[in-house]
Amino acid sequence: MKSFAQIWGAAAFGLAMLGSVAAHADDVVTLKMVGAWAHGFSPTAEVGKNFMENVNRLGEGKVKVQYVGADDVLPPFDQPEALVNGVFDVWYGAPNYWAGIVPGGDITELSPLTIPDGGPGSPLYDYMVQLYAAKGVRHLGHAAGDPGEGAHYVSTNFPVKSVDDLKGKKLRVAPLTRHFVQAAGAESVTLPPSEIFLAMDRGTVEGFSWPVADAFTRYGWQNVTKYMIEQPMYRSGGSVAMNLDKWESLSPEVQDILLKAIAETQRFALDWFQKNQEEQQKIMVEAGMEIVKLSDEEAKRWDAVARDSLWAYYETALDAKHIGEIKALFESK
Repeated sequence: MKSFAQIWGAAAFGLAMLGSVAAHADDVVTLKMVGAWAHGFSPTAEVGKNFMENVNRLGEGKVKVQYVGADDVLPPFDQPEALVNGVFDVWYGAPNYWAGIVPGGDITELSPLTIPDGGPGSPLYDYMVQLYAAKGVRHLGHAAGDPGEGAHYVSTNFPVKSVDDLKGKKLRVAPLTRHFVQAAGAESVTLPPSEIFLAMDRGTVEGFSWPVADAFTRYGWQNVTKYMIEQPMYRSGGSVAMNLDKWESLSPEVQDILLKAIAETQRFALDWFQKNQEEQQKIMVEAGMEIVKLSDEEAKRWDAVARDSLWAYYETALDAKHIGEIKALFESK
């Protein structure tokens, strides 16, 4: 098995060659972009694609984004570190992929704002820029659906009327939802998306968390899953970031183009995730899945466990000063 250093070295060489060719082609600033997911299969990958298209339109003759690849270039969880080290210039993926490099870098998952980070120029956005800059990254934006659209949901093969019904069950989790599942008394199991179908089919896990809008039925999970609990958790969506040194090397004019491009992407995401969520749930129901709506009282309890468990995690990653500042920014909407 190749080490990360070997993979990274090969990727860096290939990307450098691409950059060299682009540099001789014209004087336009070319930014090499790598994403967590390839364009086409994952609706969330459209965040990166839309940003690229916006930059190339707004920056024609001045700056362009060149899509290099996704997991065929580097494993998704290795990509943030490679961005910090300048292997490529621009990245898109899940906000929680930054948790190991930028503590609290995905805290906008709890944001009540329509645009999770408030968008360029807002106090929360500026705060996130500073948080990332301390680790050599330029935060460009967190794009997601309206609160409750495109969020994470729990889907199961057992009936659920309350968060208490999760206790003792084996549930596949993402890093973000692990805290909720454990707080609910369930056993968290880490599996890549490619293994969820077989795990559900064989009963290795009894449920899983996933942002339903992001290709749920393209994986075929509706054929091995009975229920989706219609109680949204967190914001999900996609994050776009840049290598900080590369950002600082750009002219103010080019920087402004990138900020206008990400602002457009954040507005695009609001309708995009709603549209995909509706499409996915329609297919799920047609396949025989039941969409379970909790009672008002149980919905509030579910929300409280989801919110409080994630805040408890952030309180271990950030000091009290940062937590207080972020909560104040969330409340200033």
